[in-house]
Amino acid sequence: MSTQVNNQPQKILCVRMSAVGDVINTLPAVEALRLSFPQAHISYLVEDRAYGVIEGHPSIDTVMLYPRKRWVQMMRKPAQWGQLFREFLVLRQALRSKHYDVALNFQSNLKGALFTLLAGAGKRVGFAKNNSKENSHIFNHISVSPEGGEHINRVEKFISLAAAIGADSSKASYRLPQRNDRKLVVQDWLNAQNLTRYAVIHPGTSDFGAKKRWQPERFAELAIRLHEECKLIPVITWGPGERELAENIVTASAGTAVLAMQTSHLLDLAEITRNAQLYIGCDSGPLHLASAVGTPSVALFGPKDPRTYGPWNPHRRVVQKGQTDSAHLGVMSAIHTDDVMQSVNALLDEVAAA
Repeated sequence: MSTQVNNQPQKILCVRMSAVGDVINTLPAVEALRLSFPQAHISYLVEDRAYGVIEGHPSIDTVMLYPRKRWVQMMRKPAQWGQLFREFLVLRQALRSKHYDVALNFQSNLKGALFTLLAGAGKRVGFAKNNSKENSHIFNHISVSPEGGEHINRVEKFISLAAAIGADSSKASYRLPQRNDRKLVVQDWLNAQNLTRYAVIHPGTSDFGAKKRWQPERFAELAIRLHEECKLIPVITWGPGERELAENIVTASAGTAVLAMQTSHLLDLAEITRNAQLYIGCDSGPLHLASAVGTPSVALFGPKDPRTYGPWNPHRRVVQKGQTDSAHLGVMSAIHTDDVMQSVNALLDEVAAA
């Protein structure tokens, strides 16, 4: 339960700096804010890693960059501390100059709470103690306890924060920035590869999420079976530091898989996925990007609870075996190719019947 802000806000700050998947999953809440308060000025504070899915978003008026990577590097060099402090003051002033009516702490931790405080917003809205971290709830004027408890999907959790200030949750939906230049780059590559019916396989995760990874040899076996049984060309996508992994899967796929183009922008990956018939991947940001573009998705889950962290997609299947919340690296190895193919076939049948 939560207390609503009675008057419609005119200036709204959304704070969600990371990770990429979580930033993507705030977008339905942002859309609910935009459609519920069409005259409001909506700002969004985000880190450099997820900037690509916020920059140029049609529902966001102002994007403020928290240059985490740059600032972390500067913190390691005492000679640059003065410049770091000056840059921090510039960001602080940019936040305060907007005179926000309300700031929403989607980050739900102390860092997010401190930035809503620095912004000087009239109302600071965040999650209650049981749904936040690092005692960030003490900075809230309004604390929200989402219905559904600890197992609520992250997207719906974020929507509940927008609803707390009067946004209509029924208006929530994914929308990404539209970049025609990125669409053209991807379409040229798809045409050059003669790709029309294909499945995206994204095998990578962040280093932090290493325990969420599935074995490369099983991804290769899956690629072969997708090609033989579903008549789909597997396209192996990759991000920074993942090219070797993707190349190894392509090599082991007996000539059935195609290495994706380098995705220099998150919207490149979004466009490759948007044009696919199917997406298969582990619990990572690209899985949520697939939901955002509406591509039917098969999600491979190990230690995390898919009720909370799973895709928010009308056409989805989750493959999970073993114990949820186990830190044991063997959880993902319990998933076999047959398990994934069973979900793939059921999902493709569902889509065909829709």
